[in-house]
Amino acid sequence: MSSPTSEARYRRELSLRPGTSAKVGTLAVTALLLVLPLLVGPRWQTIGVYAFIAAIAALGMHVLSGLAGQISLGHAAFLAIGAYTACWLGVDQELPIWVWLPASGLVAGLAGAVLGPVAARIRGLYLAVATLALVFILQYVWQVWGELTGGVNGRPAPAVLFDGEDLLRGVEIGGLHLTGEQAWWYFALAALGVALLASLNIQRSRMGRAFMAVRDRDLAAGVAGVPVRRTKVTAFVVSATFTGIAGALLASFQSYIVPTQWGLMLSIEYIAMVVIGGLGTTFGAVAGAFFVTSMPQVVHALAGFLPFIAETSSTDGGISVPLLSEFLYGFAIVLVLLFEPDGLHALWVRAKRFVVRPPAAPPPTPEPAIAELSGAGHVA
Repeated sequence: MSSPTSEARYRRELSLRPGTSAKVGTLAVTALLLVLPLLVGPRWQTIGVYAFIAAIAALGMHVLSGLAGQISLGHAAFLAIGAYTACWLGVDQELPIWVWLPASGLVAGLAGAVLGPVAARIRGLYLAVATLALVFILQYVWQVWGELTGGVNGRPAPAVLFDGEDLLRGVEIGGLHLTGEQAWWYFALAALGVALLASLNIQRSRMGRAFMAVRDRDLAAGVAGVPVRRTKVTAFVVSATFTGIAGALLASFQSYIVPTQWGLMLSIEYIAMVVIGGLGTTFGAVAGAFFVTSMPQVVHALAGFLPFIAETSSTDGGISVPLLSEFLYGFAIVLVLLFEPDGLHALWVRAKRFVVRPPAAPPPTPEPAIAELSGAGHVA
């Protein structure tokens, strides 16, 4: 028979074990990401930077679709707003990064506030079509507004300066020389860390609980006292702010942007990120961003070994790297919807449960006999 002390210890260990494993896993992943750019080549360093930036925008999609349950195809529009705000402030006005980077998120957030009241009146596919219209309208605006965007020829983007030098040209810190890709790796990783902390705090806050209440049942949330319309608008503002910052970082890392890159396919990629990673989970948004961003490069690497995969598209037909990447996106989404609706997050949870198992439960305490409780003796 186990004592109450042993049972209490078991419950305490069982409740602490997930938190401890999560901290150990976070430290391990952080250490790996800090060392990895020193071990891989420039191609994978570049992929990592793009993945970190995409993960920031995917966290914005996570807030809007995963937490608040709003379907949006307008993510590319907010990325473009953040990018062109950074270009205007950083290049035309020659302002430093600590001005144009937060301003990009602020302007994109204001655009989300303008779209939010319209989106709060509609839902489902109607909302998706409304945000899709925003992408098409703004893509036309970017092409004709040459003073801001450079027109169809594009325009240069602001550089991130470190000690007066462009970060893309490499830096030297404490005697350690970092290439441009390595320096951007650490800079983008730090930005993603800040975005992750902000996203987790939002999810745990009263605002995050309101988002999830509206997502699950907006009518019930309204009856419970949640301001449904204001909550939906807030979700658009927060999501657009994350996305605008990611757009500014993307423009700066590319050094040059063109209007055609902010199309519908870009928005679909971010939907694929949160669906494949696991809708409604922070880990899923980040993991999905890494999966979708690295997929073309993995296919590109396989193109050298598989003769039927061409490097680029051609009029002769056949399978090209872009075409195969798009096919794998769709195939992965179908697999997730059919076999694992929670995506990569569910696979991670299963693997963690397999590696870190809870301690074995103590045997249950047997119930004392009724005679012992009542004090009655044996009746002859």
